[in-house]
Amino acid sequence: MKYLTLRKNWNKTWASVLILLISFITILVPIWSLYSLLSSKIHYAIANSNALIGGLKQMDVLLFQKTGFSVLSEDMMQKMQALASNIIPQLLGATAAAMGTIGMMYFILYYLLKNQGEVEKILIDFLPFDSTHALQFSSELEMAVFSNVLGAPLLAILQGLTAGLIFWSFGLDQPWFWGTIAGFMSFIPLVGTALIWIPAGVNQYFNGENWQGIGIIICGALIITNIDNVFRFMLQKKFADVHPLVTVLGVIIGIQWFGLTGIIFGPLLISYFLLMIKMYKEENI
Repeated sequence: MKYLTLRKNWNKTWASVLILLISFITILVPIWSLYSLLSSKIHYAIANSNALIGGLKQMDVLLFQKTGFSVLSEDMMQKMQALASNIIPQLLGATAAAMGTIGMMYFILYYLLKNQGEVEKILIDFLPFDSTHALQFSSELEMAVFSNVLGAPLLAILQGLTAGLIFWSFGLDQPWFWGTIAGFMSFIPLVGTALIWIPAGVNQYFNGENWQGIGIIICGALIITNIDNVFRFMLQKKFADVHPLVTVLGVIIGIQWFGLTGIIFGPLLISYFLLMIKMYKEENI
């Protein structure tokens, strides 16, 4: 917004509209595409629930023959069928709520952009610091936002592409779709992409493609997991010196408070809180 209005002398209204359009294309369209893909999969699963449950039972029998352990009970099967029947109404309700939330977000964002500079001045006046510390606080907040909002999605893209390539190499059906899902799962701390590549490897193994299944699990443990362990914190430290514990605890707490959006908001709130303590200490001690 500063670039368009201050350097290029754009009208604030047109600059705001352009930014909203760019955000719609780069953020909402990919998310909506993924949602559509998932919805089609869920519809297919519900329409073919008997066949899928039969496949799960067959897999459980094979697991019992090889290991002596059984995972799926009749009670669990009934609960899964009941859960499947409630998914569609929940999806429709979540879609309507999301549309309302997105509309409100764009409404607020438009006026924040159009009044760019004025809102910041008001907030700085309300901060209990002198102007020097307030500007420093603003700068550090900006770095924290870049670290959390850009670092995590970049890692998700990297892990998703890597997972898709591994799935494709070992002959998994629809590898790039599952790679995309693995990328989104990378936002979940500790387990992350393992929620996708472990079942993918097990599925290949019990479908008779033993070495392919083992290969997916080995590559997932050695490559995909290490991308998460190494590059997550390298990416975030490039933008700001965010401690790994802030990220992990922030995601865990954020999901409990805000649901899925807490993946981003949780670490931000903890970073803001620590910055406030730092500024208060410099100002008063």
